[in-house]
Amino acid sequence: MLKNIFASFGFGAAKVDLVLDDFRLKMGQPVTGKIVLTGGQVEQAIEGLEVEFRLASAYQRGDNIVNVNETIATIPVTEETFQVAPEETREYPFTFVCPEFIPASSVNTRYYFQTNLEIKSGIDAQDRDFVDVYPSGLQEYFWDGFNKLGFVPQEEGYTGKKGGGFQIIQFRPTEWLRGEYDEIVFMFQPAHTQNGVAGFFELDKKGKGLLGLLADELDLDEKKGRFVFTKADLTSGEYAAETIRQFINHHSKDLIG
Repeated sequence: MLKNIFASFGFGAAKVDLVLDDFRLKMGQPVTGKIVLTGGQVEQAIEGLEVEFRLASAYQRGDNIVNVNETIATIPVTEETFQVAPEETREYPFTFVCPEFIPASSVNTRYYFQTNLEIKSGIDAQDRDFVDVYPSGLQEYFWDGFNKLGFVPQEEGYTGKKGGGFQIIQFRPTEWLRGEYDEIVFMFQPAHTQNGVAGFFELDKKGKGLLGLLADELDLDEKKGRFVFTKADLTSGEYAAETIRQFINHHSKDLIG
């Protein structure tokens, strides 16, 4: 009797564990594994088992930090009601195809699988497994282009669907343009990258001396606007790198820093 009371509060209750074959996911590609359900100290009734694929991120809006947490997909495993005996073990195969056209894992954007075990007359059990999501298609070439130029994400965040679905990346040059810019920012909507990558950019040169202070005061050291990279601009990582190089060079011509 006492064990049943403890189990209803989650102590000695059934547990669930998602065991993945790989924690690195690529958009459009499958990931496999298994779900292990282990009974607790008493028999319990199970009313459902599902896995949620979730995104967590954060971005700055004005002076505030906005946290984003969204469910990307829900994968039902079983909806049957059954009894799990004490210390009984059940295994369920798990297969999931990572969606395309979602934000890539980066500085603040993370993904995890949350496995939910619904227990009748008790506290439901959960398991979280964090994974990395890598881009594919034009997004892959877009990211690879910056990487080949020696740009690394310094700050990053995803605004979530309610915020327009933009992924905002502030890059730090480590090779080309190193030390010349305070900010190089590109923001785009991953959901709309089937035929190209488009969005907004900001270039802010690093001020030097009195001229740099004057340029900063008059905003002569920065450039903002829209960018559009077509499918033809992003046929490979190398081609994307050259596209990005030419774009930054073109929009930096009149900047004073």
